[in-house]
Amino acid sequence: MEAGRFLLVFLVLAHLLLLLLAIPPMPPALAAGEHVVVLVELHMDIDAGAEELVRRGLSYVRSHTGEVAALVVELDTYGGWAHAMDAILDMLVDCPVETVAFVPEGGKCFSAGAYIFMACDRTAMAPGSAIGSCMPVDALNNPADQKVVNAMAARMRSLAAAHGRNATAAEAMVLYNVDYTAQEALALGLCELLAADRPSLLAKLGLASARLVVFGRDYYVDFLSTISNPLVQGLLMWVAMWLILVDLFHPTFVMTVVAIALLALALWGAGVIGTHPLALTLIALGCLLTLVELKKPGVGFEFLGILLIFAGVLFAYQLEPFTAVGSAEVAILIVALAGGGVLGYYLYAMRVALAKRPKLHELERLVGLTGLAKTDIGPDKPGVVLAESEEWTATSNQPIPAGAKVRVVGVEGLRLKVVRKEGD
Repeated sequence: MEAGRFLLVFLVLAHLLLLLLAIPPMPPALAAGEHVVVLVELHMDIDAGAEELVRRGLSYVRSHTGEVAALVVELDTYGGWAHAMDAILDMLVDCPVETVAFVPEGGKCFSAGAYIFMACDRTAMAPGSAIGSCMPVDALNNPADQKVVNAMAARMRSLAAAHGRNATAAEAMVLYNVDYTAQEALALGLCELLAADRPSLLAKLGLASARLVVFGRDYYVDFLSTISNPLVQGLLMWVAMWLILVDLFHPTFVMTVVAIALLALALWGAGVIGTHPLALTLIALGCLLTLVELKKPGVGFEFLGILLIFAGVLFAYQLEPFTAVGSAEVAILIVALAGGGVLGYYLYAMRVALAKRPKLHELERLVGLTGLAKTDIGPDKPGVVLAESEEWTATSNQPIPAGAKVRVVGVEGLRLKVVRKEGD
């Protein structure tokens, strides 16, 4: 019980810490008449964490109307999730100040990042940076259905044309996975400025004297990035299921509390990134079938459950045109499923052992029967008696020597209460 209380306190404190981490640090106060450029660092996958950073930057812009001159999105990313990309595009469209995309020196802006780049009012790249490779893929990293490719190509064309850029060159990044260096992008009309670094960018924007307010990654942003991954959501549900099963065999209530917390995290992550309900349903059904297999062994549900869990994760990735299941995800799934198999075997073996233990009603049927003392039995010395061709642990309020006949008069837990048979 003490462990349960400790765990509850720990979970409450962890929840409070999470709420505190969700509060972004306040930038320093502005001097009167000072102009600001808000810079959001997207040096990461385009996911729920990136979405949170852009939301923070936009919130600052709106709360300092008249003081913020521009919102710069600094991109160094291989891409990410379409749901997060869509949310960021919507925020950029609604931004009340000029938006600027900037790829720093040595940076890359691929896949979903290229759409964000093209959605900004002005674009800039540093020498040594690159942009492109936007062809949608399926869950196995193969080119997506032509319908999806055409739709994403049209979207890229539309974004480029809306800002007077080269729509044909932009579309080629989607249709043919074309990549461009900074100089090539400038020559083709995909970006308007070449800037070596942030000060150079501000100078070319005519904002050299403006103060830079930077929004970068923190623990909460990284937390959102982690739980918004469908693979992590599936693993959280998987672990939660096993914790509940362990608690059934080792009643402590602790494991169930942890399992509920993990399930809440998984569902929260699904809501944050918008994981498709069917994917979550497949994962949950797979967990349920594994539980059924433990209750009714030999039916074959465990194998089907594992397939459904894998199918659920695969389906979640399948709906994302810029994200595929990589070797790391496959390795994590294999390790998790193998660990689940070992734990399942352990719980099954425990279930078999528990099934072989004598039940209380099986002992009660022996009351009134005659048995044989196999060892000496006394008030402070439990012994062994033979009754109904089986040996049982027995206690007695009187000394009974080995070899004497006994009569069963009661049951105490899993022990028989016996007395020496009269006339023996």
